[in-house]
Amino acid sequence: MTKVKALSYLEKAVEKGDKKSSKLWDTFTFYTSRVSLHGIVFAVDSKHTLNRSLWILILLGATAALTVQLYNNINRYFEYGTRSEIHLGFSSLEFPAITLCNVNIMRMSMLNESSSDLQEFIASLQKLDLRAKAGSSRAEKKGFVNEYGKNNYGSNVYFNDFLDSYDAGAKLNDSEVEDYDQGEDSYYDTSKPKSWSAVGKRSFLVNLFDKLTDYYSFMDLSKQQNVSHQFDDMLRQCSFATRRCIKNFTKITYSDHGNCYTIQNKSYVSYTSGPQGGLQLILYLETDEYLPLLTSGKGAQIVIHKQKTIPLPDDGISVSVGQQTMIGIQQTRISRLGEPYSKCRNVEEFFKKYKAVYTRKLCKKMCLLERISKECKCEYRHYQPITELFNFTSSNVCNSSQDAECVARIRMSFRADDDNCGCYDPCEETVFETQISSRSWPNKDIADVLMAGVCSEKPAVCSKTYNEIRDNFLKVNIFYRDLNYKKITEIANYEVHQLLSDIGGSLGLWMGLSVLSLLEILQVTLHLLQCWLGCRQGVSVDLNIQQ
Repeated sequence: MTKVKALSYLEKAVEKGDKKSSKLWDTFTFYTSRVSLHGIVFAVDSKHTLNRSLWILILLGATAALTVQLYNNINRYFEYGTRSEIHLGFSSLEFPAITLCNVNIMRMSMLNESSSDLQEFIASLQKLDLRAKAGSSRAEKKGFVNEYGKNNYGSNVYFNDFLDSYDAGAKLNDSEVEDYDQGEDSYYDTSKPKSWSAVGKRSFLVNLFDKLTDYYSFMDLSKQQNVSHQFDDMLRQCSFATRRCIKNFTKITYSDHGNCYTIQNKSYVSYTSGPQGGLQLILYLETDEYLPLLTSGKGAQIVIHKQKTIPLPDDGISVSVGQQTMIGIQQTRISRLGEPYSKCRNVEEFFKKYKAVYTRKLCKKMCLLERISKECKCEYRHYQPITELFNFTSSNVCNSSQDAECVARIRMSFRADDDNCGCYDPCEETVFETQISSRSWPNKDIADVLMAGVCSEKPAVCSKTYNEIRDNFLKVNIFYRDLNYKKITEIANYEVHQLLSDIGGSLGLWMGLSVLSLLEILQVTLHLLQCWLGCRQGVSVDLNIQQ
């Protein structure tokens, strides 16, 4: 019942001599004349109808404005908006983990230790490499591409053979294979012109590398590790803060990078900035062991990541032979609020379960492998460190035609941002921003010293020229640019205390109310309810002014 109707009803009741209603009206007028609600006294006690009506309209207008403002404030709060607060700190900093991978998957000298299919595959590539060096005609080269670009190495069926109907690629030049599929199975709509000169099957060289990773992944893990580059051969010098590194290296084997090695230790803490307070590495990459046509460059892949995280080599930095690469880093710590403000993953729960630090990219890989494991009922070994970590291993390896087609279908339909994966950003995250520079290295004097160390272990390589030596060595310095860190904290854009403050301000602006005023209104309501119940039951309600 609105206030106007209530007043009208009570007045008519008084005029009719209704004693019960008169008592209710007396109670209402008594208390409202003493409540600190601005305007209500004039609306109740005014003797003139016009004046009373005006104040009633003013009260209704103020109530409407108050309602709109309260709605906007409450709605703003439940939007759960956020903003970022940046804090700069200065202290000694824990050094990140560093993972090193040779860009060459396996050593040519260990080819006889690999599978027969892989040996045949490499032998065919050696023939192509020899033909190219001998200046074979374009027709001969193209015939070789058409012959060896197909899957005719052994009985296994390979995953990438099923990707041609999904993937798109550009024809790089006239020597590229020209058998492009423009049929209905094309992944992209070819009815409109594209910036690419052709759309269709995967690049020949890319397909060769993919086949290599398939062959490599089908071998047992021990054999994969044996044929790949060894850390003792690759690492010629390691120092942290000018002192020799602690021999605490972890080997991780990937199908597309071979053996990778992680250097991490809790005692590695930088107390000074610059190269003198960081990690220095000299690597010997055995480039004469590189596979023909399959390794497109000479160098290493370096991943800088938080300790206890699983490194993903594709996210790393490529460093070249014959150079000294300086990598300055800055630590950034990110803290997210989580529900209901944003979706993020609790890193502590993840670490307790898997003994590894959660990252969003790791979660995406995990989700893909889990889907393959459940739907294809086999182990996909292209991300073996992750399959072992999350126990997706199986005695049934994905190597049949049916398995390969299943894996290819899932890979192409998989969307990494699928909410079903729950791969949100971590609530607490540490990332490293990098700044890279390089220069030619080593000079001839240093090269002679480096080669002398290698010659003592491998006499067969002692006859290398200066340029050949430079093509095998690289130096990397990784260090904090400054001993300051950036902390980005996500905070609520509109918090509870701000909401309560705005509600109080709105009540005071439009109705002249405070917390005490609200308590007064509550008391009036209780007394009116008491009076109304007493009147209904025929009980006399005494209006005691002193109360």
